[in-house]
Amino acid sequence: MNVPQISGVVVERFTRQPVRGVTIRIGHFVALTDAMGRFSIEAPLGPVQISITHRDFHPYAMSLNVLRAADIGVISFSSKVIAL
Repeated sequence: MNVPQISGVVVERFTRQPVRGVTIRIGHFVALTDAMGRFSIEAPLGPVQISITHRDFHPYAMSLNVLRAADIGVISFSSKVIAL
């Protein structure tokens, strides 16, 4: 049985710069973003919760109904750093 691949890009919300080393989790599947903020992760069919974490950013979660392999596009991630 083939498991669909979900892909996308994680960027910092204000600068729109890619974020490297972000952990993406869907159930027991785990992936990390590369230097360009890109990721690809296996996901079971049906409704899933995607957890997105990095020590320098606020955690983010989203729901997705996986019907097939898909590119979910750009995910904006909020930094914990506050500019003065």
